[in-house]
Amino acid sequence: MQATSGAAIETQRLTKIFDGPGGEVRALDGVDLIIRENEFFTLLGPSGCGKTTLLRLVAGFEQPTSGELLLEGQPMAHRPPHRRPVNTVFQSYALFPHMSVAENVAFGLEMQRTPRQDIKARVERMLSLVKLSGMGERRPAQLSGGQQQRVALARALANQPKVLLLDEPLSALDLKLRKDMQIELKRLQNETGITFVFVTHDQEEALTMSDRIAVMNEGQVLQVGSPTEIYEHPTSRFVADFIGETNLLSARLSRRDGSRAIFDLDGGGELQGQDDGGHQEGAAVTLAVRPERAELQRDGPGLPARVEQLVYFGTDTHYRLRLGNDPTPFVVRRQNRSGAGGGFAEGEEVRLHIAPDAVRVLQD
Repeated sequence: MQATSGAAIETQRLTKIFDGPGGEVRALDGVDLIIRENEFFTLLGPSGCGKTTLLRLVAGFEQPTSGELLLEGQPMAHRPPHRRPVNTVFQSYALFPHMSVAENVAFGLEMQRTPRQDIKARVERMLSLVKLSGMGERRPAQLSGGQQQRVALARALANQPKVLLLDEPLSALDLKLRKDMQIELKRLQNETGITFVFVTHDQEEALTMSDRIAVMNEGQVLQVGSPTEIYEHPTSRFVADFIGETNLLSARLSRRDGSRAIFDLDGGGELQGQDDGGHQEGAAVTLAVRPERAELQRDGPGLPARVEQLVYFGTDTHYRLRLGNDPTPFVVRRQNRSGAGGGFAEGEEVRLHIAPDAVRVLQD
């Protein structure tokens, strides 16, 4: 396999098959992926999609059934975990309860027989990096969950790995602390310049922290791109539906008007959009519209709709509409710029306006 310049991790047709009670389970199915040096890269997908299996293959905890895996251009076949330039932070912090914070951070350095003076300096720097200076003598039980997570990060970073693997490390934290740690993880990645590979099923985490995201399902990588590309330009129904909230509309391509395509909605009415997929007239398609990209009006042009339910979220209100004969509610998200009042009422007849550039035509 020819290594790609600037790649920290590279896979080619990477496959992992497990034996299950009902036969073979293809956890990874021919994954081709390039993770660049010094980037925050996220593997995102539902439980069982293969993201943790891929992480374990990179770490060396599992061996691939077939395919190639390179780290920094070097093949990793049968190389044990301790001989790979990676460290892993797990969902469970796995701190040694009988050791102090400083001893936990120093553990890996001692295993490498690093000189004691160097260990002390490195531990102090790592604790400062994760904002735990002065806590080196405490035991893990004396720390909060967020502080324990920082210790686990300091321990993983102390060995100066080329790649840091993070397997859903924030899932055990409460919402506010999880959001704080998202910012801290991105700061750490920027300051250290280490390649971070983050596994999560939380779309918000992925969008908040990542330079690029790989969306996975059923052992395959469906789309790789920046958070903006993944959110604004999903290439498949699964990606559009999994990343954030979206409205999916069944339609047929009716005709073309210059650069615009006209779609007849199965539930009634028509929408304008752009079709880059080269669909033929009459072809069945799925249209995706983000809730914040649609607008409600009391009159004027647009699709006739009825407000069936509204849900107040503080910063915004979600309006669930009945759109023609479509049995699936259409959701519009509207910011509460003037407080909770001034919106639309349940049962009100409205017009739904969707700009052509808000309509995405999915390829599946």
